[in-house]
Amino acid sequence: MPGPGIWKPLELVKVTADYLASKQVPNPRLDAELLLLGAMGLKQRVDLYAGFEREISGKELAAYRELIKRRAAREPVSRILKRRDFMGIGFRVTPDVLSPRPETELLVEAALEALRTESPGGCAGSGENRSGLETGGEIAPDELNRLMDEYAEDSAGDELSEPEPPRPAPDSSPRPPPAAGKRMEAGGGGRGRKVITDAVRILDLGTGSGCIAVALAVNLPGARIVAIDSSAKALAVAERNAAGAGVADRLDFRRGDWLEGCREGERFALILCNPPYLVEGDLSIWPEVSLFDPPAALYAGRDGLDCFRRIIPGSPGRLEPGGRIIFEVGAGQAPKVRELLAAAGYAGTSVVRDYDGTERVVAGTKPGGRDVPGK
Repeated sequence: MPGPGIWKPLELVKVTADYLASKQVPNPRLDAELLLLGAMGLKQRVDLYAGFEREISGKELAAYRELIKRRAAREPVSRILKRRDFMGIGFRVTPDVLSPRPETELLVEAALEALRTESPGGCAGSGENRSGLETGGEIAPDELNRLMDEYAEDSAGDELSEPEPPRPAPDSSPRPPPAAGKRMEAGGGGRGRKVITDAVRILDLGTGSGCIAVALAVNLPGARIVAIDSSAKALAVAERNAAGAGVADRLDFRRGDWLEGCREGERFALILCNPPYLVEGDLSIWPEVSLFDPPAALYAGRDGLDCFRRIIPGSPGRLEPGGRIIFEVGAGQAPKVRELLAAAGYAGTSVVRDYDGTERVVAGTKPGGRDVPGK
């Protein structure tokens, strides 16, 4: 752990990364950078490189040492900093909710894909304008790039996200919001272009931090979303996150036990759920998860499938004809979840693999109507 003295950011990060590595902490350099950002009150990793000649104050160093002690004890960065980015949106996290995971972004992407339809007419293409690194005039861009190459770090992406093993990252920037009830272009041009119909009713079961519901509301300004959780404390966190993202007026947070939180006669175009799916007693789970995430959000019986067995049988009655239910599942669970969906009468199922090739998202379609209703 870094001792007293005069430190500059990159020197401090290097020493700290070596210390965290000695404690078997995954991604030690990234963690060292993110926690130094927190101690210095900065937001972007690029700021550490742009201000590489700055001296760390005694107050900042003392704060940093306390953060590093906690990370060395395997407390997750998101818990330490009380924040996690998801789909390009900042979420508050507390011990009452599961920290959003990159894999769950695939669930949101699957929901958006379910709402994409083929456009019958041609239209002009649209592109994304991604800004480069902003250096604030402290250091020339070419020098900044040289520094970042030298330290083998890429500053792009979610600045205060929990570090993950290296993998190809999805585009996690929120889409430009279209007018409510309109269709959003999904890339490409001309006849057959895919667009998103956002005037839908969506159900998010086990909302936790609200990351799924909030991300959908940001990307689908015409959607109306019901988000259910059995924990009053989790719902308080989710409501705060919805307010922070400016979408609280389109989210209906309810306390309830899975589908029991629905009202009589309610039907939805989509049901989304990232339920607990870890096997009780699994000793291979990282300490960052087993020691710090709420157990009720993690474990689901001897095979991890208890929640799927509770949710799936009653779910067709909550979907419109042609509606879809989409789950995040654990490694090796996709075949069994597909069997449960088929037994409940779903006409077809599909699977999306995550960045490691694991079958991570399973979807089923209720017979009748269009694949997913627009309203």
